[in-house]
Amino acid sequence: MKLSELLSLFPDIKISSGSYTSDETFNFVRTDSRKLEPNDLFCLPDSSGDKGAEYAKTSSSKYILIGSKLKIPKLDNKIVLKTDLDPESLAGPIASIILGDPSSKLKVIGVTGTNGKTSLTHILAYLGESQGKSCGIIGTTGVKFKGVLSDTGYTTPDPSSLQSILKEMYDSGVEYVFMEASSHGLKLGRTNGVHFKVGVFSNLTQDHLDFHPDMEDYLNSKALLFSSVALNPETFGVIDSDAPGGKDFKSAVETSSPNLKIFSLGRSSGEFEIHSEAFSLEKTSYQIRLSDDWGGDTDISTNLLGGFNVRNTALSFVTALGLGWEKKSLLTALESIPQIPGRFQIYYSKDKSRMAVVDYAHTPDALENILRSIRESRPKELIALFGCGGDRDKTKRPKMAKIVQELADKVILTSDNPRTENPESILDDIQAGFTSGYSPMLREADRAKAILYGVSHLKEGGCLLVAGKGHEDYQIIGRDKRHFDDGEEIRKAFGI
Repeated sequence: MKLSELLSLFPDIKISSGSYTSDETFNFVRTDSRKLEPNDLFCLPDSSGDKGAEYAKTSSSKYILIGSKLKIPKLDNKIVLKTDLDPESLAGPIASIILGDPSSKLKVIGVTGTNGKTSLTHILAYLGESQGKSCGIIGTTGVKFKGVLSDTGYTTPDPSSLQSILKEMYDSGVEYVFMEASSHGLKLGRTNGVHFKVGVFSNLTQDHLDFHPDMEDYLNSKALLFSSVALNPETFGVIDSDAPGGKDFKSAVETSSPNLKIFSLGRSSGEFEIHSEAFSLEKTSYQIRLSDDWGGDTDISTNLLGGFNVRNTALSFVTALGLGWEKKSLLTALESIPQIPGRFQIYYSKDKSRMAVVDYAHTPDALENILRSIRESRPKELIALFGCGGDRDKTKRPKMAKIVQELADKVILTSDNPRTENPESILDDIQAGFTSGYSPMLREADRAKAILYGVSHLKEGGCLLVAGKGHEDYQIIGRDKRHFDDGEEIRKAFGI
């Protein structure tokens, strides 16, 4: 892209220092200094804070876009541009233009919410493939399309990488993209430049208060997805209005985007009502009340277990109907959805007499949901093993303790990703949430030892919930990232 074209398309960007000719051209745009090439435009994020000046000084690129409040020394042989906006928020639109606006040629469905994003994207992609559609996934477990899975390290990749991924998907023949839109990604502008066809909201409960100043900011950040959806023609939103935070979220969207078509799932305020739920260790079934145009009351059966998967499959089903997919084949596909990595992922002992469940639940609401869902399947004993991440919101630790004390028969406390915190201090914070006189079955910071203990003490017909890490195949201790997989440890403990 020519520098003169950039200045014409983005009038808020001004040359701050350095000279350029009318033919001056940069190749691509980046927000991550580690990925820079010498002829890239470096959009230095405001979130870099005090380190911003050093990043600007040491960057390998000739072109640097900084926020107007950042003070940097004179940089010889560099062209410095300034904007009153966060430069990171402009990187996506610039990258999109350079790459030919790939998302406009795709059908991108954005999914947001505290819990359920990964499950929803995987369910939707499976339903799409069952309809003969070519689908891609972008989210917590990585990027997947055409049978290839790759890791980005983020739920929502940085804006330049995101646009490159969308271009690769389009070039390979992908038609539908199901993408997790995190509150971080939305607030920081990583999704800017993406044309969303549909927005899906699952729920809103306490999380990420180490990043958001309060829950209102958290909600408003997630609502930005629906503001983006509303900018494009023939789009719609799907909201679980009965979920925690659902009514407030729906109200915020209706205020900010009054003309956006909303499909609402909920008993009290939704068009699509769920009832007659039934649960077992083999399947989940329920009935959903649809409009007459979509066939009225419809029975749904799925192999995905638990009450929260009622919501996940119902949201996916309504979204798929909104996309115009064939109803009968959708109902057939819902009966046999592949296990979603780290989401109610079941492991059995050799003789199938005992089971363990691995789940990513790392928030109070998610932990309560998975425990209640396991309870609905009526195991003879439920042992809950969990910890809390270090260097993250500490206020949820005692809350999670209260939940497991109430809903589990026995509790094992262990490490999650302690990062730079003392693991024992994290366990102290959790244990403070138990009622006076209550003691866990085991307190063991070594997660592998804790899992072995839980499996070894599991009764016939019992279930061990291993919560918090889900699909992650690593553990962060200090600043070291070490291989660790809950599923592998469970299989070892079961002698498999």
